[in-house]
Amino acid sequence: MSILSYRKQVLVLGRGGFGKQLGEMLADTGWGSPVYLDDNAPDCAGTLRDFVDPELQRRCPNAFVAIGDNNLRRDLLQKLRAAGYQLPVFIHPAAEVCESAHLGVGTVVMPFAFVGANAVTGAGCLLNAGSIVDHDARLGTAVHVAPGGIVKAGAEVPDLAKVDSGEIVRSPWEKG
Repeated sequence: MSILSYRKQVLVLGRGGFGKQLGEMLADTGWGSPVYLDDNAPDCAGTLRDFVDPELQRRCPNAFVAIGDNNLRRDLLQKLRAAGYQLPVFIHPAAEVCESAHLGVGTVVMPFAFVGANAVTGAGCLLNAGSIVDHDARLGTAVHVAPGGIVKAGAEVPDLAKVDSGEIVRSPWEKG
């Protein structure tokens, strides 16, 4: 048996721009080499449907969904969970997440993002580079906060929503 067969690997669904970024960050932070599944990208281990392969699951018990489409990300997370994959949270070392924040399974926090005290995200959220989710904010399932998006204190963002770059979701007590 080769020493390479013991190499740590992690499954990444999606090999577009976000998938490539996440794969590099996972490898750089000790999660292991990414094994990609994608319906359209070259040099992948298979298509998005191939996560059911028992050999793939044995090699890659941890899985991330790196797809910007919020509906598809939610659906794939549900399928991965049902298949028995672990859906960890990824927090880049250059991000800041308060200890009292609660991040749902499969959430990804990119570099320089901030998540404040008592903030809560649903499963499969994407908090992109430089985004801010302030204290006591609530994000539904599979929400995407784009680079530079801001969710202010106590604000709520519904399931499957996108907070775009430069957009501000105001606190409920703010007027205007």
